[in-house]
Amino acid sequence: MTKKQFYFILIFSLELAIIIPLAPEIFPREKKSHFISVNAQKFKYSPSRIVVEKGDTINLKFSSSDVMHGFHLDGYPIDLMAKKGTLLRRTSNTKNHSDPLKRDWSRVSSVKFTASRPGKYIFRCTKTCGNLHPFMTGELIVTPNIPYYLAVSISVWLTFFVLLIGYANVSPSKRSFRINLMEKFPVFNRLVKLRNLQLFFIIINLIVFYVFILSSLIGSPVGNRNIAIVFVWILWWFLLKAVMVPFGGRVWCFMCPLPAPAEWLSRKRIATVRFIQKRFKRLHHRFTGFERDWPKKLQNIWLQNILFLLLISFGMILITRPIATAIVFLLILGVTLVCAIIYRQRVFCRYLCPIGGFLGTYSMAAMTEIRSIDKDVCKKHKVKSCLVGTSNGWACPWNQYVGNMNRNTDCGLCTECIKSCPKDNIGIFFRPFGSDRIIKGYDEVFNVIIMLVVAIVFSTVMLGPWGELKDAANVTESGNLTHFISFVSIVWGLALIVFPFLFISFCKISNRLAKNPISDKSHIFKAVYMLIPVGIFAWIAFSLPAIMINYGYIISIVSDPLGLGWDIFNLANVHFKPFIPEWIPLIQGIVLLTGLYLGLKRGQQSLHEVIVNKRQLVPAMLLPAFFALACVNILLRIFM
Repeated sequence: MTKKQFYFILIFSLELAIIIPLAPEIFPREKKSHFISVNAQKFKYSPSRIVVEKGDTINLKFSSSDVMHGFHLDGYPIDLMAKKGTLLRRTSNTKNHSDPLKRDWSRVSSVKFTASRPGKYIFRCTKTCGNLHPFMTGELIVTPNIPYYLAVSISVWLTFFVLLIGYANVSPSKRSFRINLMEKFPVFNRLVKLRNLQLFFIIINLIVFYVFILSSLIGSPVGNRNIAIVFVWILWWFLLKAVMVPFGGRVWCFMCPLPAPAEWLSRKRIATVRFIQKRFKRLHHRFTGFERDWPKKLQNIWLQNILFLLLISFGMILITRPIATAIVFLLILGVTLVCAIIYRQRVFCRYLCPIGGFLGTYSMAAMTEIRSIDKDVCKKHKVKSCLVGTSNGWACPWNQYVGNMNRNTDCGLCTECIKSCPKDNIGIFFRPFGSDRIIKGYDEVFNVIIMLVVAIVFSTVMLGPWGELKDAANVTESGNLTHFISFVSIVWGLALIVFPFLFISFCKISNRLAKNPISDKSHIFKAVYMLIPVGIFAWIAFSLPAIMINYGYIISIVSDPLGLGWDIFNLANVHFKPFIPEWIPLIQGIVLLTGLYLGLKRGQQSLHEVIVNKRQLVPAMLLPAFFALACVNILLRIFM
């Protein structure tokens, strides 16, 4: 294929992908009027989805059947508040009044507006009405929903373009760049080698961590009024998914306060390095406890997979009830202490931490890595100081030898190896996204799929308009144990049976279509990598509304960190004002399409490492790529 043909196909197919979704705009439509009555009750609207055509007039009546609820429609100047028998609308010309229900509000019977723009617009509750208040939403769909159709069309174009044309430029091992940050920035080099750098971050987080526990125990039981919920499940969760993991991999493990007390107990030190020098100048560290090895049969992430699913089964409760968050924190703290007494090194972080499983898997795609600068230097150096430790640094808590490390999965970025290396042969590198493409077992395959399934489930339950699903997931509020068990069974079934079965079956069929160039097992391990970028960007898309809509909670909670009615900085009553909410579905769509493209390209490179013949690469990619496309389109459907 010549360059001219390549660019012609690229431009022509892209034009089709854009023009086809825009076609409904050219057909004339009769404008209609709709009288719609929306009723609110904990924690749902009825109807929860309103579908109209562009240009239609909507006469909206809003009411509440229990407590006070709000109705804020993204992209439209509609801000309502209702309690039993009363409907109020926010205005800009009402005189101030001591009563908050009368200040800047006026009594109305209904509101009238025109659905002027196609797309999806969320209406959400603006009055704290209980634990699930931040997730009380409904949807206004203005057809033809051009942004959604366009996203679907481009997702299909991306998939087939990568499959049929993009494979010509596949390079299985070439990296476009790899920069040693410690060499490039001397100040960064000096910072990393400071003995107490990690301790500094851990102490800060440890103080914050205990404030969160205190707030959970004695503060407000309402989630959006409690700093533990707001900072952990809105701010930290967004930063972890959107910033830390894509750029820093397991950088959170570097500063996580939960295992720190156990590690200090084990080392009998908080800051300094304690060592004993024996014969032959070999350095050893002495630790508290029995120092047993973790059982070989459990040296995988199956337990992390199960514990993560167990944790997210109660996810709706965990992120809305401060006491549940405190219990989880205290349980983790207790388990890390027990593990430190019985086992050597960070076995909890490596094999038990429910968050550690996805951090390890997703860190393979991160844009930073700790690696040896010259592997020959490592081979010639027999002591392996980075692994066993020296007077300058502890033995690697993660039991990793940097000299042969080829992926980020089990590196907690503690930087002890950098401090221990007498040859100054270890660096922190900046690299392309998705550089590690090595999946070692079915435990990791299932982890990748579980994380993607949970992203879909959370997006459906928490961001969708379906109040029945919210009730089923929130058993402590609804009290319906049967619905909760059904909900959990469906989630576990999707994560452990349906999605893995489909993906593994698709891989096996694709391997047959490619005439079995590799074993089915190798094909599965290589193809599943494409779901890692898809999963990362799915979580980013899921986390975006939390920060763009609820950032006001972060501001207000600073004035009242314990939820006791304080107003330290005069910010406790910040008015609910989402940041460009009407653009959120479009941004989510762009994020998902980016994840799809990166997933397909990196998955293609992963398979090309074992399938040299490019003609076999297309059929080998076909069904796994379709699986990734289907998952992205499920999320596009939910978000857009």
